[in-house]
Parts: sequence; C-alpha cells; structure tokens
Amino acid sequence: MSAWTDLVEFLNDGEKVIAVVFGKWGWSGYGEPEPPPVLEAEQGIIYWDEDAKPFMEGWSFYGGYGAPDCYAVNIWTTQRVIWVTQYDGSTALSSVPRNPCADMPDMPGG
Repeated sequence: MSAWTDLVEFLNDGEKVIAVVFGKWGWSGYGEPEPPPVLEAEQGIIYWDEDAKPFMEGWSFYGGYGAPDCYAVNIWTTQRVIWVTQYDGSTALSSVPRNPCADMPDMPGG
C-alpha cells in the first residue's frame, strides 16, 4: 500500500506535486497505525513535492466503509488542489482546478 502511488496515479499527464499538508488520521486519529506514518508533530506542516513521499508508505487513500483508514490531506499540484473525500468512511481523492477555468464540476461523495 502506498498513498504516494495512489496520488501519482491520480495525477494528469504532466502534472507535478508541489506540496502536501497532512491532517489527522481518519476520525480524529481513530484506528491510526502504530507506529503512525505521520506523527502529530509532523501534521499541519508543508512538505514540498517528494519530501512527503516517505510519510505516504504503508497506507492508501482508498478505503472501505467504516472509520477512514487514511490521513486528511491538502495537496497542491501544478494543475489542481487535491483532498480526500469521504462517504460513510469510504475514501477517495477529489480535486478542483488550481485556477479558475470553464470545466464541468462533479459531485464527490455519493
């Protein structure tokens, strides 16, 4: 499992990661792995491009129902802003364009 691989596969052709900020695991830390991949002191900090990669091993952005099994994130790329969407604990990545543009918005969730 690798959230970094999940992220790279979610990127568009030519899109690059600029920065990642990690938040809490799941529902305020419930079910976080031990030892945690992202310590509390490492949350809320900007990690530039691949500096975030080591924190993203051993877990995935895509989880089943129940408590979410991933960290909340804000991810900036050259094209978009990306975050985790949750529906009843099931998680996936969602995004919006980084800059205003005429595109067709979608409805993440359910």
